[in-house]
Amino acid sequence: MRATQTTTYRSLQSFLDRTSDKLANLQLQAATGKRVNRPSDDPTAISPIISAKTQIQTSDRYIETIESGLDKIDGADGYLDSIENTLVRVKEISIATVNGSLSSQDMQTFADEVHQLRESLLADANAQIDGKYLFSGFAEKTAPFSVNPAYPSVPPALPVPPVNYNGDYGALEFEIAPNELIGVNMTGNSLMLGDVDNDGVVDAGAVDIFALITTLEEELQVNNPAGVEALIDPLETAANQVRSQRSLKGNVGRRLEVALDHMEQIKIDMEEFRSRFEDADILETITEMQKQEQSFEAALNVTGKVSALSILDYI
Repeated sequence: MRATQTTTYRSLQSFLDRTSDKLANLQLQAATGKRVNRPSDDPTAISPIISAKTQIQTSDRYIETIESGLDKIDGADGYLDSIENTLVRVKEISIATVNGSLSSQDMQTFADEVHQLRESLLADANAQIDGKYLFSGFAEKTAPFSVNPAYPSVPPALPVPPVNYNGDYGALEFEIAPNELIGVNMTGNSLMLGDVDNDGVVDAGAVDIFALITTLEEELQVNNPAGVEALIDPLETAANQVRSQRSLKGNVGRRLEVALDHMEQIKIDMEEFRSRFEDADILETITEMQKQEQSFEAALNVTGKVSALSILDYI
């Protein structure tokens, strides 16, 4: 069968169209760095790409949550360290004043220092990060502790605490992995008032730290070394109470760090998985693009020569 000029034109036009489409697709891959830019590029790759991207987004959310939890733990640890150091200093004062050799003026000087240390404890217990109180439970906008204006109570009224707790007992839990929740906060009543079970009463073996420090200040003011001596062991209990809470949150911080490493590794693995299906080999893409450009130019030249033919060329 003899090929007519029309058939030749159609063949050349079809070849130019196919080459132009390939070239445009390669240029898009080179520009975006992706082999798959739309579902029609590789229908079989769409499912794993979407699955990988979904897992990456999920990991990002967990990473953000874990980092927020670590910020809370790290921030709280600094204030817990300050509280512990303050209690250590209070105990040193107690030990220094029990031998009975100090004058009333010396005892008053120590009482004034204890008062300042109590103010420091109150400030640390009302610590904030990003405008949120650390030890208020869910009531993060409420200062957890305030001086009780009813203290000291006058007999026969019931004794009242020198400092009130204004927060709640909410345990702030973060989801750090599928179906895994971890508590990242501590409430002021368990930390400073020794009320872990939230019944409003100091637990056995625990102490109300503010009441203890206030009592120490009062004993120093009246120059009562025996009363001060009786508070030394409870002061050590108070320090251990803070150390225990700090240790527990240290364990939580360690778990968060492990979870963060795990989620970051998952994200890396999913990025590699997605890249295998979606990303283009830039070197290979550019090489192929150059080949298509040469092929396209050659086809244009042939088309131009064919177009220039006339019946006179066959005479």
